[in-house]
Amino acid sequence: MTDPEGSAEAGHRSWLGLPAALALIGVVLLVDVAAAAHAVLIGFLGLAPLLAAAVDTPRRTAVASAAATVAAVLAGLPSQTLGSLDHVLRVAVVIAVSIAALYVSRARTVREERIRRMSEIVRVTQKAILREIPPTIGSVALGARYVSAQRGAGVGGDLYEVVPGPDRLRVIIGDVCGKGLPAVQLASAVIGAFRQSAIVRDRLEQVATDLDALVAREPRPTYGVTFVTAVLLEVRGPDLWVTSCGHPMPLRHRPGRSPVPLGETEPGRPLGLGGRRDPPTRHPWSIGDRLLLYTDGLIEARDDGGRFLPLRLLDRPLSAPSLPRALDAIWRVVRAHVDGEPRDDLALLLIERLPDAVTDAARGGR
Repeated sequence: MTDPEGSAEAGHRSWLGLPAALALIGVVLLVDVAAAAHAVLIGFLGLAPLLAAAVDTPRRTAVASAAATVAAVLAGLPSQTLGSLDHVLRVAVVIAVSIAALYVSRARTVREERIRRMSEIVRVTQKAILREIPPTIGSVALGARYVSAQRGAGVGGDLYEVVPGPDRLRVIIGDVCGKGLPAVQLASAVIGAFRQSAIVRDRLEQVATDLDALVAREPRPTYGVTFVTAVLLEVRGPDLWVTSCGHPMPLRHRPGRSPVPLGETEPGRPLGLGGRRDPPTRHPWSIGDRLLLYTDGLIEARDDGGRFLPLRLLDRPLSAPSLPRALDAIWRVVRAHVDGEPRDDLALLLIERLPDAVTDAARGGR
């Protein structure tokens, strides 16, 4: 997904760096001459390299520093204070500040480069853990989005995966209890186990039992119990089979209708807490029906008044002409509701039943 704030930040940098520093130098000189301040405003020229250092490269900061130093020297001409002790001291202050600005700019750019490299590593890690979902599998169209609450992290404790079979499609979406690297590691382990179990197990509750055993074997963190909430879904032609392990049920959206939870089944125990796994519940779905699987970053998104996101706001986004547009619209609704960035990770997986006779060319056009 695009980052509008990142684009805005880049736009700000285009004029906040060297151009703004040079403009500030000009303003200081004009005010000094117009007010006949006798070069007492020379010290303010040191703000120019500091301004450049905050957002610009070391080379452009050096240009701003040189311009500020030259301007400080020349400022003594109109007032005929050039070479006086007071003038020399003020120029020395500008030079000292300029040197400090060069150091700040260099340190900032080194830190940003380190962050950029780490972000690239995280991006590769995300692609390894959360593989790209194909746009269609059989007669099912699919789309996915993941947004981390920690800006720039790119990946967290939310997870999803899709595993096709000869006559079925199995899907999982879940949320690890916890944050940071341990949550990422557990999410990766759950996804790996699901990829294997979804192929070899005949029944969906057996897959849930396998995942439950895996999470239970994970080392317990210092902050308490480890568990994972998840929804497991199986698509077999016109039928959906779903089991919830402590996770919100998917939302079903039918053309011309508001989205509603898929059934009223009470969620089972989260993965990792043991207990018997009930058989999945069966639900029919028609051509054109869409099913939104999500993590709690969606329904727990709150506005400034503490109100949760109303599901009715998802009606228009889910009616978008394509799944990618629908997911983008949902993300915009969430950001508008919280008036900024969500405080929790958010994973979305949207599927739609297509006509069985859809051609490969038609699928590609979606």
